Amino acid sequence: MNSLQPVLLALPLLAALAVPAAGQRISTPPPQQTHAVAAPAAAGNAPPATPAGRKQQAKPPRRAKAALAGSPKHIFFVIPAYNVDYRHKFVPLSAHEKLLEWEQGAYDPIGLAAGAAEAGLEHSHTDGFCGYGSGLDSYGKCYGSALLDSTISGFFGDYLFPRWLHQDPRYFRLGRRAGFGTRIWYALSRVFIARTDSGGWTFASGATSGTVLAAVTSNLYYPQNERNTGHTLSRIYWDLGGTAIFNVEAEFWPDIKHKLGKIF
Repeated sequence: MNSLQPVLLALPLLAALAVPAAGQRISTPPPQQTHAVAAPAAAGNAPPATPAGRKQQAKPPRRAKAALAGSPKHIFFVIPAYNVDYRHKFVPLSAHEKLLEWEQGAYDPIGLAAGAAEAGLEHSHTDGFCGYGSGLDSYGKCYGSALLDSTISGFFGDYLFPRWLHQDPRYFRLGRRAGFGTRIWYALSRVFIARTDSGGWTFASGATSGTVLAAVTSNLYYPQNERNTGHTLSRIYWDLGGTAIFNVEAEFWPDIKHKLGKIF
């Protein structure tokens, strides 16, 4: 693996850990109170004794879990889909919840295993694994490059830029409310259209910027013959195309899963 790859792969996670959770506050202990000694109650009327200073406190609601409750987690059983929401009611994400959504998708064990298998299929007789040549070392470079691509694109395009721009990185399913053609067009158009934190629609500048940044950064670790403008534009094209295919799959996965349930 290129010496830059472990460093680049660790950067998003280190930056994520440095971001405090939304709404997190440093709590200070309440001042101690002195209690006067009360006269002993009459026999038979004394209330049950309770430890001094102990108070029942309600647990704070797990809002992060509630906000991400609409996600199917995986589509087609192996593709991470934590950035998909199947609810019809829009529930905005806080900055911390956007970070949580990205982390779940980026470090999902099933998704990482699927990526490793996909890297093994990238072998060709002419240039080996992704242009790095043949052998286990070349396979590791191929898998590491793909992992870096998705990590950089996802961290900046699904978390950091949407957080700064107040955009929502999720795909919101249209569902059976519309016809087949409308749903296809809707899914494809969401590549360039995103929700705002207030519930409106806007140009997906956060996600698009993350795609472009990842394609440009990949010139630091891709094989020398692939570090040029043509290959950079090609990587942007394939990343956007992959997002379009993912959106269509996410849109129709509940319908497909329902039909599979009837067959099996």
